[in-house]
Formats: sequence, C-alpha cells, structure tokens
Amino acid sequence: MKGVLAALLVTLQVAYVVGRPSHTMSCSEVDLCVAPCVRYLTREQKEPSEDCCKGVKRLKGMPKNTEERRFACSCVKQAAHGISGLKDDAVMKLPTACDTPLLFSISMDFDCNSIP
Repeated sequence: MKGVLAALLVTLQVAYVVGRPSHTMSCSEVDLCVAPCVRYLTREQKEPSEDCCKGVKRLKGMPKNTEERRFACSCVKQAAHGISGLKDDAVMKLPTACDTPLLFSISMDFDCNSIP
C-alpha cells in the first residue's frame, strides 16, 4: 500500500517541495485522492473506477490558492516517480475520463511553477 500511495498521484514528475508550505494540505492527502486511480493509470483497468473519479473531484476542490495548487501538482509529480508502468496517455486522459477538468495540466513533464 505504501508503494501505491507513494506512487499515487500519477501525473507530474519533477518538483519536490522541501519543507511544508503554509497551507493545510499534505502530500498524503493528495495521494489518497488518486490512489484508486493507479490501476487505470497503469492500464490494468480500461476505465477509471468510481472511487478514482471521486478522488479526482476531491483533489480538484482541495487547493484554495496558487501556492496550494502548485503544492498539489508537485505531490502528484513526486508520486508518479514511484508508479511502475504508468501510461502517459492514461495520465493525460484521467480528468476527462472522470469528467473533472483540473486547474493544472496532468502530464509527466508539466511545470508546476507555471500554475496561476
């Protein structure tokens, strides 16, 4: 389960935040939102599960400002490094598959600092 949680936020890959920003979110909370999506993101499932889409919707509502959106983005990228077999196409299609557009792009090379 730790591997899944660490690998949860299957989406963006590079920024690691040192220290905790002055907000109430944690990477663990972000990871829990996307944990149910791992099987879809690795293409073990053809469609995201209901729990996966609920988590994506929760993730969309968590960040309240630019700093928190960037933090959530970096958590996703950090988690993506731990997911074996992650499929870029599934990652990019996840918000659409869950009918939940996010405030930041989901891709393996997205720059979290570009989030407004």
